[in-house]
Amino acid sequence: MRVMHVIESLGRGGAEQLLVTLLPALKQRGICVSVAVLKSPLDLKESFESAGIHVHLLPARHKWNLLGSSLDLARLTRLEEIDIMHAHLYFPAICTSIVKLLRLSRVITVLTFHNLAYAKGVNKDGLGLRAKRLLASLLYPAGIDCKIAVSNAVASHYRSALSLGAIEVVNNPVDIVEIDSVSLTLESPPNSSLHLVLPGRLVEEKGHTDLLTALKMLRERSANFQVTLAGGGPLADALAAKITELELGNIVSITGVLEHKRMLEIIASADIVVVPSRFEGFGLTATEAMALSKPVIVTAVGGLLEIVEDGVSGLVVPQQDPRNLALAIESLIASEVLREDLGLAGRKRVESAFALPLIAQEMHALYACILNAGPLGIQSR
Repeated sequence: MRVMHVIESLGRGGAEQLLVTLLPALKQRGICVSVAVLKSPLDLKESFESAGIHVHLLPARHKWNLLGSSLDLARLTRLEEIDIMHAHLYFPAICTSIVKLLRLSRVITVLTFHNLAYAKGVNKDGLGLRAKRLLASLLYPAGIDCKIAVSNAVASHYRSALSLGAIEVVNNPVDIVEIDSVSLTLESPPNSSLHLVLPGRLVEEKGHTDLLTALKMLRERSANFQVTLAGGGPLADALAAKITELELGNIVSITGVLEHKRMLEIIASADIVVVPSRFEGFGLTATEAMALSKPVIVTAVGGLLEIVEDGVSGLVVPQQDPRNLALAIESLIASEVLREDLGLAGRKRVESAFALPLIAQEMHALYACILNAGPLGIQSR
């Protein structure tokens, strides 16, 4: 079985990290996997090649030169004798659909949906977004043989937004072996204060400003803690200004862009991990924190509701609700026993539902079903 995954670039994003985690495990199961990339950056190329996974960089083209990129992909599938072409994110999905619809290759086409792209407030509404949505709704039904979502929330979103039929659910995997190899290199905060971490890109949907507002409330009640915003992104300057405005500069720091291993190290140093997202297709950082036995506080959005069982494997609060977020943080600060109980339950939850061997087995089974034209057997959780 030869499977080529197609993605726009190899920057440090959630879809890209999924491939870095999953593809070596598929390779170990005997699948010949490779990656085709439409454009730079290629930050994660070395991660693939060190695992023996070849990366093909397609000829540079404008992103809307869809036919040109589709022809490039078709030639590559024929040259590499690919059985399944598996696309991720918008432009790879459109080009993969065109390959199928124009019969440029006999390859079987698969697409994974990673996000909630057309939900209100996720992307700026306008003619461009509406045109992209229309094109996808026209091409995907016949251009993609098998559609996958990383959560039931994402599957429901795309069934509604694009009027699609069946969408299988295969969750993002967590590499427990990698998690257990993480070393604690971040120094503990001074004065024995608790360490709170919000991991993720500095973008609006991750809810950083909601956390900062909650922290201001807690600070006024003299809670003793230090906070790390672990990641970089376009809101870095705005968040730094907000930290100054709220007089939180002595307890809140921003790391900037991090490699995945360093992100895990910082999460491992946390006493509490907060994921106050306003939108979330899956919630990989939450599952990684749970795998590290950290108590997590998440918002009741998207795939996070499928990961965290409120009061069992973490705490769930309403989105954009700093007051309830502050109360949840305060409850964990006050109880070491609750932190430990939630952390242990979170680890068990990840081991039973999201561990890499389980997800690799599900994906392998799905590929086999597609190739054998049998019934699709992946069950939604």
